[in-house]
Amino acid sequence: MSNNQHQRNVIEHSCSTIGKEERDAVIKVLKTNYLAEGQDVRRFEKEMCEYIGGKGAVATSTGTLALHLALACLGIEKNDEIIVPSYVCRSVLNAVLSIGARPVVVDVNIDDYNISFSCVRKKVSKKTKAIIVAHMFGCPAEIDQFRDLGVPIIEDCAHAIGAEYKGKKVGSWGDLAIFSFEGTKYIITGEGGMVIANSRRLFNKLKKLKEPNSRDSIVKYTYRMTNLQAAIGRVQLARLENFISKRKKIVKMYNKAFSKTQMQLPVEYQYAKHVFHRYMVKINYNIRKYMNLCCRQGVNVKQPVKPYSLHKYLELSDYDFPNTRHIMKSAVSLPIYPSLTKKQVQYIIKVSKKALLKLECEKR
Repeated sequence: MSNNQHQRNVIEHSCSTIGKEERDAVIKVLKTNYLAEGQDVRRFEKEMCEYIGGKGAVATSTGTLALHLALACLGIEKNDEIIVPSYVCRSVLNAVLSIGARPVVVDVNIDDYNISFSCVRKKVSKKTKAIIVAHMFGCPAEIDQFRDLGVPIIEDCAHAIGAEYKGKKVGSWGDLAIFSFEGTKYIITGEGGMVIANSRRLFNKLKKLKEPNSRDSIVKYTYRMTNLQAAIGRVQLARLENFISKRKKIVKMYNKAFSKTQMQLPVEYQYAKHVFHRYMVKINYNIRKYMNLCCRQGVNVKQPVKPYSLHKYLELSDYDFPNTRHIMKSAVSLPIYPSLTKKQVQYIIKVSKKALLKLECEKR
């Protein structure tokens, strides 16, 4: 927990886990006097690729630019259709629109928050050039179904590094996979992202597109990551399995405590490894009141997708997105990160149950 948290006596919704190893790694880079993209970035790319199981990795300055680069790699052009889930971060929409493509927004599953396969299947056409499959909050989507549609797949693994589906890491199933290392993500570099290609052909194309002096297009973006970011990322990646283990312990405490409440708890599938980037629950009360009650007691509970779902930004009818609409009204995320102490988790449980009881009394 940061010093600011101690001073304010607040349990933040998200908190990076940074220690001596990360600080030492940064100092080591500073001593080289070479902060731009270099050997640390190359090593980070190699280690990420080996961990996920791809054919090659390219680091970027942000997760949004990682998605932009992935779309460019697939040759997406103006007015090409890209299928995206409605319940996802706005950065996905930003990347699609910035490359000139047309987003085709579909609903998500009510239980796991992932993009709905049945909705995607109805929207696939000759104009469809890619499907973005986001593994939401660390829960793997049923990615093999989407591969059978014969359309290029970009896995959005911003929430799901370390998650597995049927024994394989998410990020190794699609044509391309993108990762984010922004400050609230599972492992962090401050800002930063990564694209992993699952073919040598796409990997070579990624490298060419990233090169600022290549002639593949007139407009070029600065995709580059710095050695400072990569140095932190390498340490964080080495700690990833420990981060996952600590989160799973918190999940067990939450599941046990909330199993007899009105909360709908996160789903876990036998064929998948959920890494719980967020601990998502649904409640049958006004979530604004619930979040405010928790906040007043020093526990920051939040809506992770806000203020709107993607179909709202595009002014599409709620009628076509019933699950997204329901989730936006009922789902919240409780604090979950490795630096939470047992005492803090117990306090979160206490505050949350108290808020639920108050709302139940008001309902009566």
